[in-house]
Amino acid sequence: MSDTTKLGKFEIRREIGKGAMGVVYEGYDPMIERTVAIKTIRAENLQGDDAQEQLARFRREAQAAGKLTHPNIVSVYDFGLDDGTYYIAMEFVKGRELQDILNQSERFGVAGIVQVMTQLLEALDYSHRNGVVHRDIKPSNIILLEDGTVKVADFGIARVESSNLTQAGMVLGTPSYMSPEQFMGQTVDGRSDLFSAGVILYQLLTGEKPFTGSVTTIMHKVLQEQPLPPSTLNVQVPRGFDALVQKALAKRPDERFQTGREFAAAIRSAA
Repeated sequence: MSDTTKLGKFEIRREIGKGAMGVVYEGYDPMIERTVAIKTIRAENLQGDDAQEQLARFRREAQAAGKLTHPNIVSVYDFGLDDGTYYIAMEFVKGRELQDILNQSERFGVAGIVQVMTQLLEALDYSHRNGVVHRDIKPSNIILLEDGTVKVADFGIARVESSNLTQAGMVLGTPSYMSPEQFMGQTVDGRSDLFSAGVILYQLLTGEKPFTGSVTTIMHKVLQEQPLPPSTLNVQVPRGFDALVQKALAKRPDERFQTGREFAAAIRSAA
């Protein structure tokens, strides 16, 4: 793919990263003179008897994600197949991944945490109301722009992107941020995304992930254990966040916040 100069109608300008299933490029749409990001997936990277079903689902979810228009969601513009490479063209966003910020041990104050989380939850609330579940909410899929705007990436794409972690049709996601129902291989809805958002909130409050270890250890903790209250790890955390986080990370979906809007309101109240 290094000698690729075009994918569909898009010109390839440079490689900007590698995803789990393919390469990500900076591209250009000459028809409307717009810079785009192009995520590629090689057909041979989708293994197993249901590879065609994975691709069909990938297409359906890319189309669904393309209907999402929200200031906190990276827009999807196009989906196509070119010489064995499936690609998705999306909004080109300049910013920092939340994962990079956390890796450098940069900490947010309560006001900053509220700003990040409410924008994330507004994006999730909107996508869930439009029938799109992300399934892989994690810091590397959250981009912070210079003006403080949060952009959530990979809506409708993450399910296929993360399917290399295990056999197709089994557990999909990133272990530390997965909900109990994801680990159990059950059907997930928007409340699974809200559990993942709860994990991110815990990490922003404490600097620590609530569930760590090997995949097996994480799975046991997610299914069986309650993490320490955030205020015990960071004395500056308002005590109201302890009960909030406990609800966000409830094992049963019906015991969690039911919508992103409800979760966001609780965060504002706790702060």
